[in-house]
This record gives sequence, C-alpha cells and structure tokens, in this order.
Amino acid sequence: MPTITLRDKQSLYVRKAGSGQPVLLLPGLGMKSHHWLPFVWPLRKQFCFYMPEFRGVGRSSSASFNQPNVFQNHMEDVEDIVAHFELKDFMLVGYSQGASTALHWQNRGGFEQVRAYLHIEQSPCVINRPDWQHGLFGIQQQWFFARFKRLQALLEPYQNNTMMALPHRIREQLLTELGDIFSRLLGKPAVRRAFPVMHFVPWVIPFIFPVTRVADISAYLENYTALSEDYLPGLANCSTPITVIAGAQSPLYSVAGQAAVAEQAQHGNLVVLPRSGHVPLLDQPFAFKKAFSRFLQQHAS
Repeated sequence: MPTITLRDKQSLYVRKAGSGQPVLLLPGLGMKSHHWLPFVWPLRKQFCFYMPEFRGVGRSSSASFNQPNVFQNHMEDVEDIVAHFELKDFMLVGYSQGASTALHWQNRGGFEQVRAYLHIEQSPCVINRPDWQHGLFGIQQQWFFARFKRLQALLEPYQNNTMMALPHRIREQLLTELGDIFSRLLGKPAVRRAFPVMHFVPWVIPFIFPVTRVADISAYLENYTALSEDYLPGLANCSTPITVIAGAQSPLYSVAGQAAVAEQAQHGNLVVLPRSGHVPLLDQPFAFKKAFSRFLQQHAS
C-alpha cells in the first residue's frame, strides 16, 4: 500500500487495487479508501484503482493543510498523485468534497489526461446567490452557515487540539451543536440525543468523525462558508465526457443544481438515484454499483 511524498514533503496514503486502465477516486469529507472496495473489487481485473485518503483522514491523518484554501491544497495533492504514478488517459471519479476538488482542478486546466469524469453528489457552486439557490443545504443555507460560524467561534482558541482533547465543557458544546445539525440533516431527532453521549466516551469520536483535528475542522468550516467560486463557466470549455450521479433525496444538494454540471459540459449525462440521499454508496449501493460500473465500461479503451 503506497504512501507518496507530496510537494511539501508530507506523506499521503494511496490505496492501489487491480490492474489495467487507471481510475483515480477522490473521496468525500472524512472518507477512507476502503469505503470504495465493494464497488471496485469486482472490476479489479480490468481497471487499476487509485484511492487516496486526503490530508487529516485515516492513514493520511498526520498530513496537515499548508494553505487556507483546502480545495487548492487537495488539488495540488491530486497533481502529485498523478505525477507520482505517472497516470495518463485515466478516468476520474469525485464524490462530494472530492467532486469539488475535481472541478477546482478542471477549472485550472487539469483535465488534459482525464479520459472521462464521474461527478457524484456535489454542487458546482456552494454559496447561494440571487440567481443560484442550489448551493450547500439549498434554501436552508443561511441557517446552517450561522451554526457553522458559531462552531468556528467556539473552536477558535483550541486550534492545536483534537476533539478528544478539548476541555470537557467545550467538547460537550461541540457535540451538542453537531447533534442538532445532523439530526436536522438526517431528519432523525434521536441523533440530537445520541451525540452528547460521546462527550462521556471520547474514545469513540474517531469512529464517528474521521476528521478530529480542530484545525482541520475549522479549515473546512471556513472554506465551505466562504467558497464563492463558481465552477460552472469553466465547464463550458470542457470536452471531457462527464457523468453526474445525484441522489433525489439529498439534503445537501438539489438534483437541479447537480444537473447543471451535466448540462454545461459539452458531453454530459445525468443519473438520478430516486431513493438515495447524499451517500449513494450506502443509500442505494446496488444502483450506485450499476451506474459506477456502466460509467467505467462505457469509457474504457
């Protein structure tokens, strides 16, 4: 299992599986490489899959951000992965945060060697504006962003801590706030009561939150509430075939906003999973596996 050295001399873990045409899989926030295995393993004899764990997560947990823009940081890491493994004519898959990273790269001319791109559950513009209401959390964005700002203020004095090492009072406030946010996102009131319990058993926190460094959590909160970049215009000049997979029940991103990616691309295709939320790998695994496999087979050389 290779660990590569990045341009800032930190190490990034990249799981490799299979042989054949290369496919680079960019993960969602906190996602570990083994989460892809049920979908890539049956295809391992035809494709060679590269599955990085981004900075601060899993076996890349020791790698920290080196600049304020986390998507620029992830994009540069993707460039280092591509260079390290000498990837050419490869297929790219981006889920959620990984999809934002992919669009960030595309807007900066990074798709030269990308044969086809699979975009999963992400808006091309995170921040809402008068002519765009398909950003993160849709029409509820202001409410959620206000909560994010409260969390940023709460965590500001503790940037050198992990969640587990926070003072008891601060950790309790953090978990109570997170419980309320997630209960609203999932539509499950019981979650609000369950989260504060972790305050008394902090050792379970890493199993629930793969990103546990306070500095990393603060960086994501800052970036998601201030990411004004619009990736749509750059897609108009993209000749790379793009397939979009959207969950019809996603509480984070509307189908209409994600459909704009397929509509703006020169060669775009939209796949909607009717019973899936933001995590199609869990919500509709068989339907996702079918769409994922079809994308790879369609664009295989």
